[in-house]
Amino acid sequence: MFSIINLLQSLIDKFKKNKGLWFTILTTVSVMGVLGSITLMNLMTSDVARKTYLEVHRVDTTQLYNILDTRYDSLLSIGGVIAVHPDLISNIKTKSDKAINELLDRTKKSINDRVHLDPIELSYYAKEYKSTQAQNTNYADLVINTSTSVTGIVVNDTGVRLIGITPILDGNKTIGAIEVSQPMASVKGDFDRLGKEFAFILDRSQLVFMSLETKQGMIQDVGERHKIFFHKYNPQFYTNVRKIDLDELQREKYAVDDSYYTTYAETVDIDGKPIGLFLIGEEASNANSFVNITKNLIGSVTTVALGLVISLVLFMF
Repeated sequence: MFSIINLLQSLIDKFKKNKGLWFTILTTVSVMGVLGSITLMNLMTSDVARKTYLEVHRVDTTQLYNILDTRYDSLLSIGGVIAVHPDLISNIKTKSDKAINELLDRTKKSINDRVHLDPIELSYYAKEYKSTQAQNTNYADLVINTSTSVTGIVVNDTGVRLIGITPILDGNKTIGAIEVSQPMASVKGDFDRLGKEFAFILDRSQLVFMSLETKQGMIQDVGERHKIFFHKYNPQFYTNVRKIDLDELQREKYAVDDSYYTTYAETVDIDGKPIGLFLIGEEASNANSFVNITKNLIGSVTTVALGLVISLVLFMF
């Protein structure tokens, strides 16, 4: 061990006597050290940025599901009030379809006029006969047969909607169900209040369930597999969404550019089948956005660390 140390000391002494060679060695080692430090810091800061963006993805998707749960609770609450209306129950028992639809039209207008929500739609299902304004579905039959409420997303003639279906009881007997629904785009208002963007893109395979009137002139392509009802969302965010590589977004869980941070959550319908993607965004250009804060913080840490490395190298000279 001592012989190795002595050998190293003698080599260093020789290099010091040759000042040009010694300076070259120090310079080379210093440059390599600085480059190595920069590379290591870039790797570390990139990892910190990725973890930050993934955490925002988690927060955004949690907020989304909380918003949807709140929407569903509201729809079921409205349906629960309507379901106990004595005129509704008596008219279902007498199969007075016209009277029921008139009652629901008046109720819908009253709610939409008084409550500052996105417009709701009302329809009913009867156990003993078919309503002229709603054809029984598997989920409506489930509510009637089990006397339990159901919520979810459906794609039908009028588009993509959030629905809540509540059983109508006559004593202990289920005689029908009330469906309360809102358009999917209504969720945008909740994200507006959070200072974020929202859009929903639909798998093009679902277009067969919509009426021609609903589809005509209202949708645009997003990638190869999705469509968007572009007129319902922020034009700038819609334009940004069309530029995103959706396959990469789904792999990485987020996308960041100079305009927006964008993340996503998969959308399933009331039967649990995938029908599209929820997209959530936040402006990156805003000085107070977390994207800018993250970039500035990482830039500051990198600058300080690099300054320390260079100071150390100069001290060696």
